[in-house]
Amino acid sequence: MKRKKVLALCLATAMTASMLAGCGSDGGGSKESSSSASEQSSAEESSTEEKSSEEGGSEAESGEESGSEEGGTSGNVVAFEDIEFPDAMPANPTQADQSWYGYDDMSVHYDLEFMTTDNGEALPSFDPIKAWLEEKFNVTLTISPYSSTSDLETAISTRFQSNDIPDLFQLPSRDYAFTLGEQGLLVDGKDMYPYMPQTCKFVTKTLLSYSTMDDGTIPFVTKYSIQDSDIWGLAIRKDWLANLEMEMPTTLDELKEYAKACTFNDPDGNGQDDTWFMTGAGSGTSFQSLAGFQPWFGNPAAHAEGGKLVSPMLDGSTRGWLEFLNELYTMNVLAPDWFTIDWQTSKSYTLQDKVGMVWYPSQNLYLEYSQAQANDWGKAADVWEFLPSLPDNAKGSAGGSCGFMWAVPKSNVDGDQGKLMRILHMLDAFCYGGDSYFATVQGGSNEVHEGYDGDVREYLPDGTSYCYVSPDHPGFNGTYGTTNLSLTAWQCLGYTLKWQMEYVTDDMDEGERRAKEMVNEGIKTLASYDRWPNDSLLSSVNESELAPNLKDWLVQQQYQFVTGARSFDDWDNFIKEWLDQGARAVLTAQAEKLGVELPDEAK
Repeated sequence: MKRKKVLALCLATAMTASMLAGCGSDGGGSKESSSSASEQSSAEESSTEEKSSEEGGSEAESGEESGSEEGGTSGNVVAFEDIEFPDAMPANPTQADQSWYGYDDMSVHYDLEFMTTDNGEALPSFDPIKAWLEEKFNVTLTISPYSSTSDLETAISTRFQSNDIPDLFQLPSRDYAFTLGEQGLLVDGKDMYPYMPQTCKFVTKTLLSYSTMDDGTIPFVTKYSIQDSDIWGLAIRKDWLANLEMEMPTTLDELKEYAKACTFNDPDGNGQDDTWFMTGAGSGTSFQSLAGFQPWFGNPAAHAEGGKLVSPMLDGSTRGWLEFLNELYTMNVLAPDWFTIDWQTSKSYTLQDKVGMVWYPSQNLYLEYSQAQANDWGKAADVWEFLPSLPDNAKGSAGGSCGFMWAVPKSNVDGDQGKLMRILHMLDAFCYGGDSYFATVQGGSNEVHEGYDGDVREYLPDGTSYCYVSPDHPGFNGTYGTTNLSLTAWQCLGYTLKWQMEYVTDDMDEGERRAKEMVNEGIKTLASYDRWPNDSLLSSVNESELAPNLKDWLVQQQYQFVTGARSFDDWDNFIKEWLDQGARAVLTAQAEKLGVELPDEAK
């Protein structure tokens, strides 16, 4: 096999730079996707710079009778009520079984129009991905792209008014989806998910609840976001651990001992007092990287328990996190400008070997660090390792944010169930693990481009995959008149970074190979963490409208607690101030949204 220099990461970076990680972005989705306010600030603030290239519950059975281990028989379809939606995103997703799609009579031709977004990247006059899909699925396909989700609502409304609505369209927001659903214009998701067994593996119970209207209607289907917060994690300097003769920390106390040793025990052996445990990098407006610890102390999202609203501000979770940060501050193990420094500038601490722990996605950490070390991939492999497990059996930040939302108008498939099934068959094939997934991501696979064989795209036995893109890929070398072949327009149909591994070959330079193996170990480690459910999907409200100044006020008060300027003995008074500052209105709205009672403290 010839040597292949990996370009997939760079291409994924280019694509996602114009698309936010979760919902509420130009990628199309809801703003109610983060697992906590502070974590959302951390992930979103960094995402523009950082975009990169347990089966969590039972998969949806797709046959009424078991005909294979995957559960499908000649396309038999089970009722929606019998689908086993998972509790969490799968760590090891399995592939689709083609026998599931026997419901679709592929001899029948359909003319279809899909409306999506392209973030200003015009489709080429000849799109090989579209041509390949037309032949594979026996359709004539029209793609109607819009530059961003801000254009979608007007476009969709106009098309409905002219009675010329696309057969499948991307929705700009859940609120708009619910508006169309209330008017009875959309096919109910309960009539779509049974035909999408692969997709159902990625639709968590929380995500399904988020998608469901009060009357039980589900006006769209979705699955996962391209980049979710759960690809971020805390990595530690394993070389410093060795120098300090310390083991990987498994408890908070052990982590604090490591933090002190990073700062005071000369972990790099240079004889200078110039290293620290960590920095924050939130530009004075958030805790950024330090927010990565917040889920360790409890569910960081408001949620319902026993018929009442539970808020992390009231149940001790937020206080526990701030007390931990206060300990770090008091121990003087944080970099001097930990709160005020911005994310980009803070990288100097990481890349110049000045901090012992960082909050990063796996691919970015090893790539950026190796580049800073004169492309010494081997050093990156020797230095960084993501925490194999979270101390004291803590839970990680929530994954399972809402991805792109797709709707089918009732009028287009009324009396034509075959057309609906073809659309859903295609959508399911675009999903991760589907047989058209690789064809529609990163410019299209080898089979899409006649005479080209430079890519390596394959599913691995553990549910992860390679999506190696050669520098010679025709979608990026101008062959079709573009150097960014339909990335957004196609990839919003199914692309995800969560299970994508770096392609590794035996003939790589030994250091590069080891570093890429460490990237992959990091990805698998982050996927293995036990995580909180994404309760923010269900409880988030428009806080900026209900309490315009609350967020900024809260961060500054939290900073006072962390730095000791305000004593934790004053916590009860602080909570009263927080409620009066507008939090009571926020909690009331959250309780109403969840259909539960307010906690006594908030009444």
